Amino acid sequence: MNDLRNQDSLKTRTLRGNTLAYLQKHRGRPQYRHASKAGRAAHKVLRPLSRKFGPGVSSLRSHWPEIIGERWAQLSKPTAVRGKMGAKTLHIEAKGPAAAMLQADSARILDKVNQFLGADAIAKIIVKQGRIQMTIETPPPQTLKQQMHEKLEVENEDSLQAALDKLGAKLKSRAKPNK
Repeated sequence: MNDLRNQDSLKTRTLRGNTLAYLQKHRGRPQYRHASKAGRAAHKVLRPLSRKFGPGVSSLRSHWPEIIGERWAQLSKPTAVRGKMGAKTLHIEAKGPAAAMLQADSARILDKVNQFLGADAIAKIIVKQGRIQMTIETPPPQTLKQQMHEKLEVENEDSLQAALDKLGAKLKSRAKPNK
């Protein structure tokens, strides 16, 4: 009986040893790692390029109303940034006489652009006349009475509305000649 136990233990030890040897020989590969994110890879490529070539016109276009102001942004647009680092020129296209006004105010615009892009990013500004399509939102036409009612919509001020309506009627009657 004792021999059988020793034989079983020898067999199990041998099998266990063979199993361990097999596992070590045919060990699984390490777990698959996912690829890094595309943004990280693009950042590694674009960062040295942006340092070398500086800012582009696309960032200016997207923030142009905040940089120059809503009024001037409707009349102008940045078209290009050209030149070497430290001597870059911003080219702006403006509608009609607005080009002369922007050129006269170019020092202030240059300060604001450099404030947005970083110190000494742009050295000078060139403004050209061109055709800019203005994007003015026109409200739907309303009558004067509708506009008054919208502005004076307050619950407790019905008497004020009545007084304004009465004043409007008197003014209309004075404007009409009596026949």
